[in-house]
Amino acid sequence: MTKNNRKDFRIVGEKPQTHMLLDHFSDKSSITAVEAAALYRIRSLSRRIVDLSKDGHLFSKQHSVDPTGQRYVRYHYLGLRQQGVAA
Repeated sequence: MTKNNRKDFRIVGEKPQTHMLLDHFSDKSSITAVEAAALYRIRSLSRRIVDLSKDGHLFSKQHSVDPTGQRYVRYHYLGLRQQGVAA
């Protein structure tokens, strides 16, 4: 990859962040932005979810509020869209 390729900025170590998320979802069914930042140094989880959605992965969003009143979203992985099925 070249320095001008934006994907260079999404790789920590040898693995793209989207691949780290798919590995995460093989063990856990959901993730929040705070978890993604702490575990994988992902600063924009919503952007990575959009990237995965464009590749055919399906998610649901659960909007919540923590005990301090801070709002957050938990993304639940639903699987890979089947080909030939309209979303």
